[in-house]
Amino acid sequence: MSGRPGTTTGAARRPLRIALVGFGHVGRRLAARLSRSGPYARALRAAGVTPRVTGIATARHGLAVDERGLSLARCLSAVRAGRSLAAFHRGPPLASAAAFVRRVPADVLVELTPLDPRRGEPAIAHVRAALRRGLHVVTANKGPVAFAYRSLRGLAGRRRRLFLHEAAVMDGAPVFNLVERCLPGARVLGFRGTLNSTTSLVLTRIEQGMAAAAAVREAQALGIAEADPANDLDGWDAAVKGAALASALMDAPVRPARVRRRGIQSLPAAAVRRAARQGRPFRLVTRAWRAAGGVRVRVGPERLAVEDPLYGAGSDSALVLQTDLMGEIAVLERGGTVEQTAYGLLSDLVAVARAHAARRP
Repeated sequence: MSGRPGTTTGAARRPLRIALVGFGHVGRRLAARLSRSGPYARALRAAGVTPRVTGIATARHGLAVDERGLSLARCLSAVRAGRSLAAFHRGPPLASAAAFVRRVPADVLVELTPLDPRRGEPAIAHVRAALRRGLHVVTANKGPVAFAYRSLRGLAGRRRRLFLHEAAVMDGAPVFNLVERCLPGARVLGFRGTLNSTTSLVLTRIEQGMAAAAAVREAQALGIAEADPANDLDGWDAAVKGAALASALMDAPVRPARVRRRGIQSLPAAAVRRAARQGRPFRLVTRAWRAAGGVRVRVGPERLAVEDPLYGAGSDSALVLQTDLMGEIAVLERGGTVEQTAYGLLSDLVAVARAHAARRP
């Protein structure tokens, strides 16, 4: 082997076969960055693998599987033009996303389907089926973490595979990795955060004089709003994220339906603008704390001082963890978009790549 320390030559790299289920804003950005000359492909090659996307399943543009590797440029072009991916499919027909997950030739499944905030499906079924097949799983979908974290983590452990979800809560900002890798022995006692970029952007634009509907359209154009923006505005997205954090960081399986939840739709625009002028603007805050009966999670609009680490403008997000050994630790992301979410997927794919490269052929 030659080259820089910690790198692998092309001849020694193992192929990493990647399958994508869900091909919305985030999936398309990931695919664009995974092109042969793109930065994500370079990062994965440095981790010891040659990435190859062998399957893409979509809700509106069909699906395609090719064990030799799909042309991402051609797939992206077809979807942008509103055409089906079926022309790129090689092999027996697959009737559904579930059949795709069971049959696609892959080493890792990237699960990117839209969130169902009340059940977490079909994402949970996709993740479970992939792990049972012996695939690693990377997801930006918070549903599996919120609804089924313990069972999926246990299944991954038994199958000696990775179940990773860094992009599920704060785009690409390190949250789960921070606790797992950098806080050994520390116990998370609670957290508070502005975890929904859409509501932060909408409130900021209302403060600036824009109508709420126009602000929602801007969030949708940026790709940060949920497929149904009501899930953002009503607090469902933040509630599921709070449940996901409680499950993974506090070992507390809090069901999203049990989260005390109030969205921003009932806030009058005049009250939002008045609060901003007074220097204590509204933001949608998710809080969790340990109580006598277990962990409690709450979501609702709160007025924040401008010096509060949770305060931000536009699509900013922030999270403050309360720990027993390190006190408070804050993570801040400025201007979150699909770019950061795609990067969160890359960080998990690099972990998968290193594990895959280290396995014996």
